[in-house]
Amino acid sequence: MNKNSTALLLIASLSLPTGAVAQSFDLVIANGRVMDPETGFDAVANVGINNGFITEITDQELEGARVIDATGHVVAPGFIDYHSHAQSEFGHKLYVRDGVTTPLDLEVGAFPVKDFYEYWDGKSFVNYGTNVAHVGARVAVLDGQEPEGRVLYSQALGAAMQDGAKFKTKSYDPMDEAAILDAIETELKQGGIGIAYPIGYYTVVGSPELMGVTGLAAKYDVPITTHVRYLAQIPPSGFMGITEMLTIARENNVPMLIHHVQSNCLGLTKQCLDLIDSARANGQKVVGEFYPYQYAGTYVDADYNAPGFEERMGIQASDYKLAATGEPLTNEEFDRLRKEAPGTDLLMYTMKQEYIDEAFARPGVIVGSDGMPWIITDDDGNKLGFSATFDTPYGKANGHARGAGTHAKILRMVREDGTVSLMDAISKMSYEPALFLEDHVPQMKIRGRVQEGSAADITIFDPETVTDNSTPKIGENSLPSTGIPYVVVNGQVVVDDSVVQNIPAGVAIRNALAN
Repeated sequence: MNKNSTALLLIASLSLPTGAVAQSFDLVIANGRVMDPETGFDAVANVGINNGFITEITDQELEGARVIDATGHVVAPGFIDYHSHAQSEFGHKLYVRDGVTTPLDLEVGAFPVKDFYEYWDGKSFVNYGTNVAHVGARVAVLDGQEPEGRVLYSQALGAAMQDGAKFKTKSYDPMDEAAILDAIETELKQGGIGIAYPIGYYTVVGSPELMGVTGLAAKYDVPITTHVRYLAQIPPSGFMGITEMLTIARENNVPMLIHHVQSNCLGLTKQCLDLIDSARANGQKVVGEFYPYQYAGTYVDADYNAPGFEERMGIQASDYKLAATGEPLTNEEFDRLRKEAPGTDLLMYTMKQEYIDEAFARPGVIVGSDGMPWIITDDDGNKLGFSATFDTPYGKANGHARGAGTHAKILRMVREDGTVSLMDAISKMSYEPALFLEDHVPQMKIRGRVQEGSAADITIFDPETVTDNSTPKIGENSLPSTGIPYVVVNGQVVVDDSVVQNIPAGVAIRNALAN
């Protein structure tokens, strides 16, 4: 036990003055192993919650309107996931069963941001928020399509893809820049957390445009996030893509999150992580991210899936599978889909376990699920759309298992492999993500911690049984994690004995301009 832990328990052990009445709490979490990554506090204690905040942590018995007995369980900060595309009630339902209290879409983002926040206002059972979607601004300006908030759920991308897809095919033109800058600046003023650059999906965009837009991030003191160019381990490689974005972030002096490093760098994962470490050592605020799966989610017409993918990524057509059916592709079928159905969702097996282990063990690398929107299909496997609802049964929607099981899988890896400590793993899923944003988003200063005064976002799990149940198999990829029986969001019990409660417990997470 460290000095903080000892001092806290010593103070808590003092007896009440004669005649004093013990405080009653809205909620008490009793007898759990409380773990706080910021202070290192790790002890069996009782947690008292009032009005959505943790107001006492003690080894003394507490009284509450409700008491959850957490004996044998870890009481951890609610997990924070900055790479959460499954922005639907069904997606959130799976996230919260996986221990996530704050699933934000910072990789693609939203456009317009106002529409995103209005969509979730008053009905989200988790905290919600988004970046400004650079790709959304390009779709609006270059293709004349309005994404209507949740970019991946709107018809705008599909309409643009059927009508020239200028957002991903038009070469850099300085004449476009003013309109794109204006569109993004408007969205930052609406509370967008930062600016998202998923440029691996539109590699034609010019570096000068990215430099100019990042100047807005500097102006408004917000971070940027990026899915870098080039999913490849040969030139042009993911390593080159990271080098570009590190330069742009450095020249504008803005913080940056680099999504799924191992997914872009593949066999160069170690070298890419070394590059990030070097930038950090030289004063840049930059964070890497990974997810613990050997296959990625994509779609047919993504730039990196163009002919020649075999050499770039070291895979074959059969390493791609249709997300809706699990059927592997052939070269002939891949060519047909490029012409007839370029938006078809795929799973691609590109990553080795050694890349994942390298990222997991590296300090300064956080966890992000990259959970994708869930697809509903008919009995013949035909895609009906992203229409899963809160009441959609588990297992009835298709997609990538990481949207259901990432965080439980991390905890299972800790139990089975032991190469990363439980405290470090929790930190990568809670405190470190909060730390990255807290200077720009005041609400994150009180999240990612289990401390007196922190928001009561809490995940309670059994370290001996917690596990992911989602698999690549159709019917199993949207199965919820187990061993996480209780999740609290802003003081309200949202997962209650492993059952999700559809209550508006979540709050909007916005940049400092809107707070």
